[in-house]
Amino acid sequence: MTSKQKLLFIGAHPDDAEFSAGGLIVGWVSAGHEVSILCLTNGAAGHQIISGRALAELRRKEAHASAALLHADVEIWDTADGELEPSIALRHNLIRSIRQYAPDLIVTHRPADYHPDHRATAQLVQDATYLLQVPNIVADTPPLKNLPPILFCSDRFSYPRPFRADWTIDTSSNIAGVVELLHCHQSQVYEWLPYTQGLAVPHENRRHWLRQWYASKPKNVAKRYAAGKTAYAEAFEISEYGGRFDNSTIEFIKTINN
Repeated sequence: MTSKQKLLFIGAHPDDAEFSAGGLIVGWVSAGHEVSILCLTNGAAGHQIISGRALAELRRKEAHASAALLHADVEIWDTADGELEPSIALRHNLIRSIRQYAPDLIVTHRPADYHPDHRATAQLVQDATYLLQVPNIVADTPPLKNLPPILFCSDRFSYPRPFRADWTIDTSSNIAGVVELLHCHQSQVYEWLPYTQGLAVPHENRRHWLRQWYASKPKNVAKRYAAGKTAYAEAFEISEYGGRFDNSTIEFIKTINN
């Protein structure tokens, strides 16, 4: 494969890409391919002290710092955090953004995710998918000739249907890279999320603490979907709404046979 493959992560918040698919993203970029991150809200509700425009600007800076490490583009919509709705106007905006980037793969949240913004994001992606090829919808942007495959990130929620691991990848060599990306989101990983979980963050060796805290998720994914095959993994579910997903075309990502 000689051409660059383009991955578009569509998330609700400015740190969702790194938390949900950081291992895949780091591996994708390390192989010389291209990533773009689209955040559908400004993240301005995610802090116990800072709020409003000040928090939105802080999270914008953090997201751009993380994206810079990937040499990736990041777009953040000015939609209120916690208030995302799958409206027709936002659907049209999303169709336009996807068409302009023309990704080879879309990664997003699962419709059964716990967070209303995540579910709304998944709904918007689902509603936009077929229309990507319809010329008379968002007629100011040329339609796509082919639908990109869509993958859902793993989660632990079972209602109304539990996550199904269709594609599992080994992320052991990418943990350090993901930690560097997350370290850019300091308001979240050292302040907001520890606050919501009742965790104490040390003043020194914060990266070491962050690695241990973050690594618990890919460890658990590996135990559940790749037991005995790797210590760290990410798993994804194939959405029936997207194009055909053929992991043999992504040979630069180490697939684990389920």
